[in-house]
Amino acid sequence: MIRKSIFLKLLALFLLFTTSIIGIFWLLHSQFFYGYYMQQKINTMIEYSEELQYLIKDDMLTQEGKDTLEKVADQIHGRVVILDYDENILHYEGSIRMARASRVPQEALQKAKRGSIQTYKIAGANSPVEILAVLIPMENYIYLFQTPLQPIEEAITITRSFTFYLLIIAFFIAMLLSWIFSKTITKPLIKLNHVATKMASLDFNEKWQEKRQDEIGDLGKTLNYLTEKLSSTIHDLQQELQKEKNLDQMRKQFVANVSHELQTPIALISGYTEALQDGIVSDKEEVKAYLQIIEGETYRISNLVKDLLDLSQLQSGSFKVKIETVDILSLIDSTIDKFQLMRQEKRIKLLLQPSVSETCVFGDEYRIQQVLINLTQNAINNCDPEGSIIYRVFEVGEKIRIEIYNEGPPILEKEIPFIWESFYKVKENSRGTGLGLAIVKSVLELHKSDYGVINKKNGVSFYFTLQKSFN
Repeated sequence: MIRKSIFLKLLALFLLFTTSIIGIFWLLHSQFFYGYYMQQKINTMIEYSEELQYLIKDDMLTQEGKDTLEKVADQIHGRVVILDYDENILHYEGSIRMARASRVPQEALQKAKRGSIQTYKIAGANSPVEILAVLIPMENYIYLFQTPLQPIEEAITITRSFTFYLLIIAFFIAMLLSWIFSKTITKPLIKLNHVATKMASLDFNEKWQEKRQDEIGDLGKTLNYLTEKLSSTIHDLQQELQKEKNLDQMRKQFVANVSHELQTPIALISGYTEALQDGIVSDKEEVKAYLQIIEGETYRISNLVKDLLDLSQLQSGSFKVKIETVDILSLIDSTIDKFQLMRQEKRIKLLLQPSVSETCVFGDEYRIQQVLINLTQNAINNCDPEGSIIYRVFEVGEKIRIEIYNEGPPILEKEIPFIWESFYKVKENSRGTGLGLAIVKSVLELHKSDYGVINKKNGVSFYFTLQKSFN
């Protein structure tokens, strides 16, 4: 498949745009300039008529009116005739050596009497020069303006010729600017694609060097942050996994799963960056949407890295939980508040149904809330739209049992033993990293808690227990 350069596409688009503008300008100039020019001349003659109208007293021109009439005739290089509505010539100025010019067509004159401005042309008998005649009716008089057309035609021809040369110069300037603009846009995209390609091959030594204050600059900074975070995290993971000498096979599988989870968003980043480079999208709003997708994938990787670090610490054997007195109902209320937006999106109800006299338990507050958040996230992901998630809290001897039930499809019995393993997903296309339940398992085991999952009618219930705190 032939790879098409975004530079050539942008250059072609800029040139097409420029050519279109020049073509439209030339078309408008050639088709409408003459009519526009003629209308402007008529408007000017109307203004002359209004000016002369106020300089006539009792059918007689004042001295100022005579001077004005002479000036107007000189400016139009023709003749001005003032008639009354009985077709009597009251005043005239200027001369045109053409007998036909003295005769006014009756049809045009009658229409002028009825208030309509009339124009007509008078062809020359022994000369190619035509005369443009304009009849303008005013309140008391009719004004006849006659002006040769040759100066107008010559002016239009000269203007068109000059405009043609200007458009040629503009086209070459547009070609140069298009080349510069295309290079300006594509150069940083090529660099971004190079960085993303290195990341896709897990080479984190390449960095974005430019300092820009736009969306591309923000993306470059995010890629740099992602590169450093991934490099540091993978290094930490490798050190932690080296300590697990007796779990060599598990370590290999773990690294393979991490690489798979990292490769997917990195590949998306690379793919969308290449799409921007190849000019698949050119609209500013679409470019912005692509950049937002790339940014979202970077945050997805960041969340995955955080979960990996948590799981690594919890499974290291050296991590100790901080046991203290915790109000379990307050933690559940706080957890429900964190999912307000997500529950509104799926129109899910989150209900708390406590049945305890004692609400305090022993545990690490931060880790217990992490358990509640992960189980709630899992419940929302698997809950039916407009379904319910119910938190049940009740006493079981010296312990308090917490159940999180969500309406939705059951889990296959053969899959239940594996759902607590890292990166295991019941549905391959499900949301999340596949680490949430593994973290839950590690935290609850450090608390020596009973935990599990039960398929119930129309839904699934996850549960765990914590030791009561007697104050």
